[in-house]
Amino acid sequence: MHNSSMFNIHLAKVYGFCRGVQAVSQLADELVDGEQRPVYSIGKLVHNDQVVKYYDERGLKVVTSPAGNVPGIALIRAHGITSEKRKEFEDAGFTLIDGTCRIVLANHAKCEKSCRPVLFFGIKGHAETLSTVDRLKVDYLIIENEEDLDAVDPSRKWNVVIQTTFSSLKAERFKAVLASRGVDFRCLNAICSASSRRREALLLLCGCCDTVLVVGDRQSANTMELYRIACQQDVRAYFVSCVQDITDEMLQCRDLGITAGASVSPRQVRDFLAFLKQRGGTVVQS
Repeated sequence: MHNSSMFNIHLAKVYGFCRGVQAVSQLADELVDGEQRPVYSIGKLVHNDQVVKYYDERGLKVVTSPAGNVPGIALIRAHGITSEKRKEFEDAGFTLIDGTCRIVLANHAKCEKSCRPVLFFGIKGHAETLSTVDRLKVDYLIIENEEDLDAVDPSRKWNVVIQTTFSSLKAERFKAVLASRGVDFRCLNAICSASSRRREALLLLCGCCDTVLVVGDRQSANTMELYRIACQQDVRAYFVSCVQDITDEMLQCRDLGITAGASVSPRQVRDFLAFLKQRGGTVVQS
């Protein structure tokens, strides 16, 4: 182990806010800066409590229901919402601003058009899962774990739709199991390219570093997937939510890699870099 206090900092080539999250955060910025009416987010804007706190301090209140809240502007986050939830807010007099990610919207459209029953590979109870299966007019099963595949009727023909940030490894394993059981299925989409690019960039980072910090919030599915991947590589991998999580042990390295989940803001990454520079790190080109 390298014992010097000096170390190199390598940033992943792709990290932090994806386009969908960046777009909805820009909408949030415009609303809190320009609206006189109360401004709300239907559910946490992103799965990152630090970002949620930042917007809360600027006047964006997180709500899950219109009940007990003065009607105003309600921002739909990147995950989307169900038609029932949309109607609930509209009937209560709220004006909805749709920040649903364009890729999630594309998956909604594919579900609406599906004539086959659907196997949705995703996390049960996740906002994106709920908003997507809500569009289905056919039977469906949510497949989060391999045991869920036991409920798949092999005599039926299925479509497969995958949550944008779902584990690519699990998705491939599920498809292999279905094929081995003779299930007729076709995939209507793939893992979001933003998630794939972050995972590929992490693997490159692990190839040139002895230690990797994955920055984010444990609520975030895509961030936890990055951490899982890092733990499987030949590096010391750590999950950190804030600079206070960084210990002396983590900095006993020669080459420190930094990546961040899709719900981590540029401001948070800058804070991490500033802290690491103070501790003896030097940013280098990977």
